[in-house]
Amino acid sequence: MSYITSLIAFPAIAINQMQSGRGLKKISFEAYQNLGAALDEMNSPTDEQAALIKLTMEGKRYKAPERWEQERLINLYKAKLKLEEVMELLGE
Repeated sequence: MSYITSLIAFPAIAINQMQSGRGLKKISFEAYQNLGAALDEMNSPTDEQAALIKLTMEGKRYKAPERWEQERLINLYKAKLKLEEVMELLGE
C-alpha cells in the first residue's frame, strides 16, 4: 500500500473502528441516563448561591474558613457546567 493510499484509508478505518465498538466509542444509553440523573441530583443554585457564585467569579473571596465553603460551592457549580457540556456533546 502506498503512502498516499494509506493516508486516504486511515480515516475510513478509524471511523469503522469507532462504529464497530473498538477503541473510542459512544457510551450506552444507560450511562447517558446516569449522567442525567447525576445532573438532576445536583439541582440548581438558589438565588443566594447564584449571587455568591457571581461574586466569586468576579474574584471576590471570603477569608477562611468561609472561603473553603465558597470554593466548594464554585467547584460544584463548575462541575455542573462541565457535566451539562458533556451531556450536550454526547447527545449529538
